[in-house]
Amino acid sequence: MRIVIIGAGELGQLLAERLSASSHDVSIIDTDKAEFERVRDKLDVMTIVGDATSVAVMKRAGVAEADLLIAASGNHATNILACQIARQLGCKSTLCRLFSEDVFSEEDGVVPGMFGVEKAFSSPAECARHILHVLRRHIVLEEIEFSNPEATMVAIRIPPSSPLCHKSLKDIPNPELLGNVRFAAQVRERQLKVPHGDSRLEANDRVYVTGRRDYVQQFLEFAAGQEPSRKKLILLGGATQLGELLAQACLDEGMQVAVIEPSLEDGEAFLEKMHGRISLYHGSTTEEDILLEAGIESCDAFVDTGDDDEKNILSCVLAKRLGAAKVIAITHKPEYIDIVPEMELIDCGFNTTVESINAVFRLMNEGLLRIDSHLKSFQAYLTEFKIQPGSRLIGKKLKDAQLPKATILAMIFRGTEVSAPAGNTVLKVGDIVVAIVTPVTEELLKPYFS
Repeated sequence: MRIVIIGAGELGQLLAERLSASSHDVSIIDTDKAEFERVRDKLDVMTIVGDATSVAVMKRAGVAEADLLIAASGNHATNILACQIARQLGCKSTLCRLFSEDVFSEEDGVVPGMFGVEKAFSSPAECARHILHVLRRHIVLEEIEFSNPEATMVAIRIPPSSPLCHKSLKDIPNPELLGNVRFAAQVRERQLKVPHGDSRLEANDRVYVTGRRDYVQQFLEFAAGQEPSRKKLILLGGATQLGELLAQACLDEGMQVAVIEPSLEDGEAFLEKMHGRISLYHGSTTEEDILLEAGIESCDAFVDTGDDDEKNILSCVLAKRLGAAKVIAITHKPEYIDIVPEMELIDCGFNTTVESINAVFRLMNEGLLRIDSHLKSFQAYLTEFKIQPGSRLIGKKLKDAQLPKATILAMIFRGTEVSAPAGNTVLKVGDIVVAIVTPVTEELLKPYFS
């Protein structure tokens, strides 16, 4: 596939790296020559210095012959205009990065298609949506989506009150429910393992569970143990756009929300936007007195939604020490993707660049990778393999497929059907197999599917 990327920033570079590694023909347009110095050093892609809103620059990049334009710059006005130009020049498809979902209004007839935008995602909205999954249940640490909208994977931490605790998988009650989901991986004491029938689950184990979305939700209800009967209290740090999206979503789901904001003016404006339905505290999330005043000792979750990565991490560590039940660190720089999962006092880590990459791959429906922040610390990620005509796997049972020993299979998609892989599963052409891989095991598996 011929792909043109607008923007050579952190997101653009990571997209180019992964897409070029998957044998796509990639070009990048950016106005900043300095960014291209880094790109040229590590990537085999075509670079075009210029303004993506210039027709001449877009023609020079070969947009007219491109299969896909990914407008991923840090300015969504530029991204929208680039999509419009690309479609006018003949680009087959466009995918646009936004920073607000309020850019378009279906009610007023201002829709993405008017501007040549075929698919779009909002970085803050993607992040807010995935954080909300984690806020709904105390055991959930991450939820990952796939090309099949009916499928999901959740990472959970097993609480001492869970009926799963101290049980081996084969002895867990409710076998009918457990037969519809798959325990894909287990992490204990920084060791990643493949669970089997005799695997024992203990408190604080991190377990990856996959399956059809409705079955996984039923499993979570069973596994959660005793949930608090009172309204959840969510404490947010920062009257930012992400903070606003999260606050509104939490209020809509009946949670209590308190916000800490250092700027009195921004705090008052935020309170007005929320129609006075939140509690507002003036101060910094790194001040112990402010956190205590806001109720950190009794809150169900603390999320610092500010733009300063280092401050966000520090405030989460402090909040956990002061008694927050769950702390969620939001970072933006790619270098923190690996660092946050290693910090024991932080329960969950979300990186806005990772969320954007996952959104692009999901919308491309290409079956590329999905990144989980904790799996990343093992140099592992999730990817989808499609069984092509002529594959050696067609007609074989999984137990006879002789896949590499390190293979961890999570799910199989057959049309809209989602199933858990089993030894007797017979593979068919067109099946999509989801696996947890490292760069090494991914290369070993590719020939089996092609």
